[in-house]
Amino acid sequence: MKTVLIVGAGKVGYHLAKLLSSSGYRVALMDKDKQACRKIADELELVAVVGDGTEIDALGDCHAHDADYIVAATGRDEDNLAICLIAKRHYECPRTIGRIIDPRNAELYRLQGVDATIDATTMAARTIMDLMPANGMRLFSIFESGDVSLAEFEVAEDSPVRGKKVSELSLPGDCLLIAVIRDGKVEFPRGSTVIDQSDRVLALARPKSLDGLRLFFLGRSP
Repeated sequence: MKTVLIVGAGKVGYHLAKLLSSSGYRVALMDKDKQACRKIADELELVAVVGDGTEIDALGDCHAHDADYIVAATGRDEDNLAICLIAKRHYECPRTIGRIIDPRNAELYRLQGVDATIDATTMAARTIMDLMPANGMRLFSIFESGDVSLAEFEVAEDSPVRGKKVSELSLPGDCLLIAVIRDGKVEFPRGSTVIDQSDRVLALARPKSLDGLRLFFLGRSP
């Protein structure tokens, strides 16, 4: 059974602990707030230790050396960074995850070697953008690094690709056609697949290729 230590028993820490414990993880929490720890212990019946996760000995008292994952989920970037650094460098935790409060600090987490981050502000903004087609193209940010996006196009009557076989298409560099949705059914494109009007085409692309991909499918720039 994998062990997770969550530092920060606020709303994020509470709901994460509840979800992980119900999914079969062994979960413990740490927080400086006695009431928050008591709530965790009473309502979730989990180990909740009162302590400061930015202190080396405090993390050790919560068995940080045995944790498979340490999640820094406090409300302060400086604390979350410190917790991840102690977890990684002192306790050699295999996987550290930090909650980002200010998206402008995301690069700091990366430079300090934090394995993964939780950026609720940016995730919310991206989710909203995913629901809003832009210039005939919808983008879904599907990788944490943001260096690859999933683009969706609906083939219009005047689309340059309408009526062409996949084998006849010359996609821009760093793009990959992965699916065609037709009449509600997903088809994996083969060389003989013909792109038709009203098809929804899904492609993976790097940011530098998105404008070219839009022009390729829609016949127009943004």
